[in-house]
Amino acid sequence: MATYDLRNKTNASTGQRIVLSQDQVRLNRLESGWKRLENLEIKVEDQSNKLDQITSLLNEISKKTSTS
Repeated sequence: MATYDLRNKTNASTGQRIVLSQDQVRLNRLESGWKRLENLEIKVEDQSNKLDQITSLLNEISKKTSTS
């Protein structure tokens, strides 16, 4: 027969649930939407910088080929 030490902490559920109010749910959705928008803006800015570098390189190459 097994013996159990009831003094040890367990990871069992207590049955309690956290219920958010409608305002909290809306606020969480709004915050996550803003975070996604900020991430998208950062990605667009990075792509824009990369495209600027590519166009400057292409301009340099076209200048070199047009002079020779």
